[in-house]
Amino acid sequence: MQRLKGVRRLMTDAQLPDWTNEKMPTGVRVALWLATEVGQGNVFSKEQLRTAFPGVAQIDRRVRELRSHGWVIATRREDVSLALHEMRFVEAGASIWESSVRAELRQQSRALALPRMAERERYLEVRALPSIRHAPDPEAVWERLKDLSKDEKSLILAWIAMDRRPSSPAELAWRAYRSLSEAQRREMAARLGELVSSELHDETLAPNEGSDER
Repeated sequence: MQRLKGVRRLMTDAQLPDWTNEKMPTGVRVALWLATEVGQGNVFSKEQLRTAFPGVAQIDRRVRELRSHGWVIATRREDVSLALHEMRFVEAGASIWESSVRAELRQQSRALALPRMAERERYLEVRALPSIRHAPDPEAVWERLKDLSKDEKSLILAWIAMDRRPSSPAELAWRAYRSLSEAQRREMAARLGELVSSELHDETLAPNEGSDER
């Protein structure tokens, strides 16, 4: 394949990382493979893609995901000159191999995700009320509200005042964890496991220490 001399203004004067480095996320490696091995304007086949990334599941999906970062990759649907098994690398987008770019993209993704999550929560809440799914019935809602405990009623009032149901600290921490790379998630899971084990050990020792003092 023809090697790329320049990928937009983002890549012209910089030495690109080695796409074969398996320590990098697969999506980043795919972008670099397109930039350095395929070249803008050139055609590549799905077989070439799978050969370049053997054993990687859903490698076609990694190519499609690049489109959300501004990469233009055409299939037969956009370019009738292509065969069904071919794609054309039309134009490069964001330099996702740069950590600063990935951080910015993650921040943008989280900003977009919060409204979507809030909308999904509202959808699920409506689905949980069969009697008002199609035609809102204030009395059906009231019956559910008045049967709540005092604390639950106060909580609902707080949500009404905020016009949203805030996420719990655990939910926010989970979303932050999921934004990390696979390697970072493994490291974070190990650190969290060690912390929980340490806390359990301290709790086990605490009663014994108290009995010694007595």
